[in-house]
Amino acid sequence: MPAGFLFTLNNGSSEEDVFAAIHSCVEHGYYSTLVNPKWNGFTAAPLTSTLGDYINMKPGDNVYFFGKRRVYGIGEIVDAFGTGEGAFEVSMGSSSPEFVPAEHAITTINKTERTERWAIIFKPSPFFFFDGIDMDDLLQSNPRAFRSLRTFQKKSFIQFDDEENLAFKSALIRMNEYYLHNAEAGETGSMQCDWQSTVKKLSHCFNSGPGNPAPIDLTKLIASSSSRGSVNREMIVEIALLDSLKHQKPDAVSSFGSWDYLAHQVAASPFKPIDYMDRIDVFGYRWIPGYEGSIISKYLVVEIKKDAARLNDSSVVKDYDQVMKYVDWVCANYAHGDYSMIEAYLVANSFDFSNTSLMKQSITRSYVTGHLAQSHTWTNLHFIEYRAHDNGTITFERM
Repeated sequence: MPAGFLFTLNNGSSEEDVFAAIHSCVEHGYYSTLVNPKWNGFTAAPLTSTLGDYINMKPGDNVYFFGKRRVYGIGEIVDAFGTGEGAFEVSMGSSSPEFVPAEHAITTINKTERTERWAIIFKPSPFFFFDGIDMDDLLQSNPRAFRSLRTFQKKSFIQFDDEENLAFKSALIRMNEYYLHNAEAGETGSMQCDWQSTVKKLSHCFNSGPGNPAPIDLTKLIASSSSRGSVNREMIVEIALLDSLKHQKPDAVSSFGSWDYLAHQVAASPFKPIDYMDRIDVFGYRWIPGYEGSIISKYLVVEIKKDAARLNDSSVVKDYDQVMKYVDWVCANYAHGDYSMIEAYLVANSFDFSNTSLMKQSITRSYVTGHLAQSHTWTNLHFIEYRAHDNGTITFERM
């Protein structure tokens, strides 16, 4: 089942400006977040967080745009260059001289102060409709399905899981049902999307030299951020883990298992001001084999620390308590009280398990299931050590 991504183009001075920006994106089947070129060294948190979102994009995932209270869709990310990836690297500040994408974003600042860094190419699925749906109408169409959308603030875009994606898609298709029934007569109510021409323009220069589009490569980011086996920012480990699990790298799979859906920085607290919300570093789930898209087997909860884990009984803050807070949240809000559906992991550069007598009780949960009120004990928290290497890679090992 596909995930979904909602991109905001909401900085225009009028609805006409916003719709023109969306129309430009759809016309080329191309989207790239504009970022500050001063962030090229990955010293700014917004850049690494944005990279984490792009890392998760896969061919087949759906694309939507938001502007002036309305959501437009539906697009589908394509594997433009036969790499198996959804997103690609545009440049570190310069574009191919033969392909300068249209200025899609509407912004109040001079566009020369922003540059494209990563991009996707998408096609209509089945159409990219002219008629968008009002945000209130969307939320009311299936209130229980919308989780990520309710925390959409101060971001260029958000990712949401297959259940929320289906709610987006269903609301837009119901609104445009007339056009689906009359498509054979040429009434599609949709914007034209010449994404194939965009692929052709980019293909001849893909991977052909510096400044040209290329697959996303994390090695320089990791190498420039690491020293003596650790990295200077937790989100670097987060991005490396997402990439390793997505590509089924052996060390990651042996440590964490395989997961069908992955996301990062997922809200995990009751609704409150966005800046104060707790967020799970890496969240995911896997389907029961043979029932993909319908029955979830397990949920993934990962908390990451770039340095040594704080586990000591004398520590004022104990890292396992933070993980368990997220476990309790996922149990209540996703797993319907069944802790057996959750696998949790604490990732750190090193662990010292001496003087941790309080830990066992803190990371254990007792719960009851079924009409027979059967009692169970949950102890499914695992400890994973990460190691950054000189070649720009990060590996993981279960303790």
